[in-house]
Amino acid sequence: MSNHLRSLFDPDSIAIIGCSPDSKKIGGRPLDYLLKYGYQGKIYPVNPNYQEIRGLTCYESITGIQEDVDLVVIALPQKLVLSTFHACIEKKVKAVVIFSAGFSEVGEAGKREQEKLAKLAKEHNIRVLGPNCLGLFHVSKGMYATFSTILEEEAPIQGGKIGFVSQSGAFGSHVFTLARQHQIGFSHFVATGNESDVDVADCIKYLAEDENTNVIACYLEGTTDGQKLIEALQLAKEKKKPIVIVKVGKTDVGMKAAMSHTGSMVGSDAVYDTIFKQYGVYRAHTINEFIDVAKAFSDLPVMTGNRVAVFTVSGGVGIMLADQVMENGLALPETPEDVQERLKEILPIAGVKNPLDTTAQVSYMPTLLEDFMDGVLGSGGYDAAIVFLGFSGLKAESLPTKLPSLLNMKEKFPHIPQIVVTLLNPTSEKMLSDAGLVVNEDPTRAVKMLAALYDLGRAKDQAPQPFQSEAKNESIKALYSISANELTEYTSKQVLGNYGIPVTKEKLAQSADEAADFADQIGYPVVLKGMSPQILHKTEKGLVLLYVQNPDEVREGFAKLKTIIEETDDATFEGVLVQEMQTEKAVEMFVGSKKDPVFGQMVLVGLGGIYIEVFQDVAMRKAPVSVETAREMIEELKSRAILQAFRGNAAFDGNALCELVSNFSYFIDTHRDELEEVDLNPAMVLMEGRGVKVVDALIKLI
Repeated sequence: MSNHLRSLFDPDSIAIIGCSPDSKKIGGRPLDYLLKYGYQGKIYPVNPNYQEIRGLTCYESITGIQEDVDLVVIALPQKLVLSTFHACIEKKVKAVVIFSAGFSEVGEAGKREQEKLAKLAKEHNIRVLGPNCLGLFHVSKGMYATFSTILEEEAPIQGGKIGFVSQSGAFGSHVFTLARQHQIGFSHFVATGNESDVDVADCIKYLAEDENTNVIACYLEGTTDGQKLIEALQLAKEKKKPIVIVKVGKTDVGMKAAMSHTGSMVGSDAVYDTIFKQYGVYRAHTINEFIDVAKAFSDLPVMTGNRVAVFTVSGGVGIMLADQVMENGLALPETPEDVQERLKEILPIAGVKNPLDTTAQVSYMPTLLEDFMDGVLGSGGYDAAIVFLGFSGLKAESLPTKLPSLLNMKEKFPHIPQIVVTLLNPTSEKMLSDAGLVVNEDPTRAVKMLAALYDLGRAKDQAPQPFQSEAKNESIKALYSISANELTEYTSKQVLGNYGIPVTKEKLAQSADEAADFADQIGYPVVLKGMSPQILHKTEKGLVLLYVQNPDEVREGFAKLKTIIEETDDATFEGVLVQEMQTEKAVEMFVGSKKDPVFGQMVLVGLGGIYIEVFQDVAMRKAPVSVETAREMIEELKSRAILQAFRGNAAFDGNALCELVSNFSYFIDTHRDELEEVDLNPAMVLMEGRGVKVVDALIKLI
């Protein structure tokens, strides 16, 4: 971790340029918060209009401070920022937070000023948060380099382990305040503003290494550096720091709004979704889900299985919870028979199958809840529990009687996540939170929290195994003496064959007699395809002849295809491809790539032929992928059943398809800077053990 980044997040000294004695002003709030919330480092107010502010010596300029300064906060009008930054360079400060607006968010002139700042920061190794940012704070250190009003009247919750980074200051403030109302604390809060230097990826990397953080929560509109973001996500995964992200800009309107807001490249939402899935990020779609899941990841153990026990005081809510548990991919196993018998002895009128209905008697029998939970969870058949207590949380006399039981069960089964569902007031919420219990008022949200914990438990490290090819990783154009950007099928398959991609047997003929000779060598029937660099979609022009049966038909077909090309304006005849006719039983699949402007090469797999466009049934990952990941991609397809054994029919060769997807993904990653798009369509998946063959392919270079 860079010391300069540490100076931003964890400084031992802070100078506030534009500091004000008025705690209601932008330049006064950071000082007020630092003093009010116990910052132990050195504070240096800087303002030529004062000699002292709130008992601290006030300096005319940053250069007048004799001691080293880790972090500088600039709270000045935009026109003064650049000259002030030069003074920071002279002082050799390590990090700067710039509140000032009026930069890239307002137009070209502001963008040029921001670019000057970024260039200076890079040249002098100064980390910059902002400009146009709300700042940041580090709760356990009492470090507040922010002018947000969310801290004016109420302190943050202490002891929180959630690191929160947001590209929107207003969104961040809203989430912070809502979380605080529910007794949820953060270790850090960062609003990145215009991201002239420090961006979301930098913040994720820092928080991944931070010992006070166990979960990273992030609001994201976009990024200009997809690879840097991926590296940050990978680091967090290695450090076992789960990430919860709200990513906005899903629709065209939303994407345009995000572009205008942060200036980040938004990219395809489907690609972002893929990246999150691939690197173990939980994507939340509402603020409640965002906060709930971050809380669950921070305060509850990961689920090792999907078996849920539901304890309820209401039969009706129990039914609703049962439905939602199943709908979210979790299971509701019936209580073991011997446990049911013991529970019936305790309360004959109870429902004991799961959901377990303790009825209202739970309010009159102090140990009833504990007896039921102990019996069920102690059976070893459950991985999580939801305890629905209705409106008990609103009754001062009711909750304390249940609290010991809940705490005993948490202590006895620390490996089993347990969520209490009850209505709350501020007093009861604080009571339960201080006791270390996870609570929610909504049964549906509680189930979502468990589903997220189960997903987290299933997330695997998927480090791809390198694929070794005999082909050299030279430029494709150089290797094959190509000038055009769009390659014919013949040239495309020559390239692919060198990377272990199984293609059909074929030869390019320049004459009718040569075509007939090639057909004899390959074996009938054959396919004839007219090759022209200017006509890449051959079927529409009648340039594909199937089931050609003998030499006379080959010669006749050659002449026909050559004539079509020669009669097409601006088309060049490259020859006729003589290709083996694929007659074995097979499933047509599509394997392809697309270069995303943010994240680079993405590999896709789906049902092939014309169906790729009809059904849009496609799975996608960032390349490269392992064979195991390729298998997961195929499992995601709605059409996956076509490949499997069904009603006496044998299965098709899914293993060979997985190997093809993986090998292909390494090819596109190796040539990531050259390839715009590659289509293998169709790739014929033969019967199990027979392999796969790419029948047609097109490569489009950048």
